[in-house]
Amino acid sequence: MKKVNNWLSWSTLESTFKFLNLSYLQKWTFFGIIIGIIAGVAAVGVSALTSLFTDILLGVGAGFVPPEPGAEQQAAYNFVIDRPWILPVITGLGGLVVGLLFYKIQPGGEMHGTDAVIDAFHNKQGKIQSRVPFLTAVASPITLGSGGSGGLEGPMSHISAGLSSILGKLFKFDEDDRRIAVAAGLAAGVGSIFKVPLGAALFSTEVFYRRDFEVKVLVPSVIASVVGYTVVGFVLGWESLFSLPGDAAKYSRPESLLMYGIIGIISAAASMAYVRIFHFVSRIFANLNKIPAYTEPAIGGAAVGAIAMLAPQVLGNSYGWLQLAMFENPLLTPVWIILGIVILKIIATSLTIGSGGSAGVFAPTMAIGGLLGAFMGGLFHMFGLFLWIDISAAAIVGMVAFFSATAKTPIATIVMGSELTGGYGLLAPMMIATVIAYAASSLNSSIFRSQVTTRRESPVHKGEYDVSVLRDLKARDAMDSQFLFLGGSTPIAEVLAAMKTSEADIVFLKEMPDTNKVRAASLLKVLAAQRTDDALLAAVDAQESPVIKDSDSLFDAYNLLISAETEVIAVSRQGTIAGKISYKDIAKAYHNRIHSE
Repeated sequence: MKKVNNWLSWSTLESTFKFLNLSYLQKWTFFGIIIGIIAGVAAVGVSALTSLFTDILLGVGAGFVPPEPGAEQQAAYNFVIDRPWILPVITGLGGLVVGLLFYKIQPGGEMHGTDAVIDAFHNKQGKIQSRVPFLTAVASPITLGSGGSGGLEGPMSHISAGLSSILGKLFKFDEDDRRIAVAAGLAAGVGSIFKVPLGAALFSTEVFYRRDFEVKVLVPSVIASVVGYTVVGFVLGWESLFSLPGDAAKYSRPESLLMYGIIGIISAAASMAYVRIFHFVSRIFANLNKIPAYTEPAIGGAAVGAIAMLAPQVLGNSYGWLQLAMFENPLLTPVWIILGIVILKIIATSLTIGSGGSAGVFAPTMAIGGLLGAFMGGLFHMFGLFLWIDISAAAIVGMVAFFSATAKTPIATIVMGSELTGGYGLLAPMMIATVIAYAASSLNSSIFRSQVTTRRESPVHKGEYDVSVLRDLKARDAMDSQFLFLGGSTPIAEVLAAMKTSEADIVFLKEMPDTNKVRAASLLKVLAAQRTDDALLAAVDAQESPVIKDSDSLFDAYNLLISAETEVIAVSRQGTIAGKISYKDIAKAYHNRIHSE
């Protein structure tokens, strides 16, 4: 096996085909194609499995056939459920099965699809545990097939990114390449299942930050997304997800921008409410410590089933109902019915995913935004305003504006809106509404908890600083005063008590004869050395730590951390230890200075 892994390393392939002179572009063309094929095949399989579970659990079990979007919107569906009383049982059992799967195989895996990929990119060196994509490929179809409110786009981004992480392990990618592979997998997953290849590629550059881009992943993401989309299109068809009536997707009157601007403002306000409710429900389930964790998705699922007894529109991704709203179907009139569905869909999505169900926020967020736009368009028509604007146009613009404010991905969302409708007739209205919604929504109001504001806040770019800023800052501007400075003869029991009282996570030892160095020990090392009640601090496996003066520049402190190959250095003032500095402290001081200017 070791020989196989050695042969599968990229460096081996590169040296074998040295005559090709493979560069970054050729390298990621090769791997982008592989990632795209993997994602496309996975998307076809997961989509088929979801449809199978939906047909069995909702179709046969409850007697409910939900409408489909796009060209299939005229297919058979039923509004009245034959056996509505069984819905809480089906959704609850689906949640229980998923809860048991995660409890047994992946305990603690509480992040939903895209958010988990963002977390892996920033905080886990692009590593996703190998069992995660396979577990998600089973759990998500069960959640959605049993009626959970969510979508496949998030799980598919997680599955494809996870398989890309496995690919990186096989080919011995370094940390940077693993992150690129994971981002390309995310793009391929979304682009294939959602049929938005360009939008998905841009999405993978935007989604990691609220106010920044990860440009280096663009080329691999474009290639992987296009290939994944091609695989799915070849198997499942090339039609856009939504179809519009007649020539509804057009923009011909400048005064229309007033309505689209209002939709942008309303979308921003609704998005902030949605995010707050979603995270509030997630916290409630996270704090349910008195019940087994695997029962939480069952509780959330049963609650969604109870809601669906009155409003079946909340089940699944709700794309079909959004499609009906675009065609002004009588089942969704008057417009107040649509507003009620929007509110209930927000609650159902929060219950499904917040309780631990395996589904993504991508699809329901799009559906909520689209239905909100349809409601706004219908409301204006009720009062005789903007009658020349079709409801479907208002729905599409509302969809992209709401998603932009919720996910903090304005550029990608605008492109997705055009790809979803098969044209650029609404490009200008989408641009206006999306930018307004994005700007008007709070910076911290994002459905993705793992997003950071800019590249500066990401561990991925912790070494990329403006040198002039670091030279201007002093060590005292960044040092942390939560530490202990004790002699080696201090009993470890006293050290631990002092660390608990002071909330210090590190202790410096006094007895080093060289005044330019001390020894530093973390809380974990202190705990590891407490083998007996009378153990002393001197027994701790402490690491030598350089000392820097508090008047030295932060640039010097940063270089000292690198050269000493340590995570922390001591800061002295007038001959005594006054604080400590870590990479995190430097990043915080740098961020505060940048944002104060």
